Amino acid sequence: MADVTQGLMQNLVQYLIIAGLLLWSCYVVLRRFMPKTSFKWQQAMAVWLANKRFVRLSGWLMPKAVQSGCSAGCSDCHVDSSAANSSKTNSSKTACATEMPKLHDGKEQPVQWR
Repeated sequence: MADVTQGLMQNLVQYLIIAGLLLWSCYVVLRRFMPKTSFKWQQAMAVWLANKRFVRLSGWLMPKAVQSGCSAGCSDCHVDSSAANSSKTNSSKTACATEMPKLHDGKEQPVQWR
């Protein structure tokens, strides 16, 4: 009987570890590919915890303010080489993903892996 309960406990611990890793992976993917949605969900969870009087936990969980524009630190901003070559006075001009994109500019962008 002791062997059966020990085997069940080992299986339970393994399932809990796998479930934790799966949840963490889903969280990372959600934060990476859906930042606005994850911000809203995290903020809703923090407000719900504050209403349930878990103030310290809700303060820890409350997301920081969302930054926008080229100062947000996203990977979509890059140096616009065609504008830099045509204008010698402004050689560090950057294009941002929040600005209006140029449609069909004629050149392909290489894939950049981290």
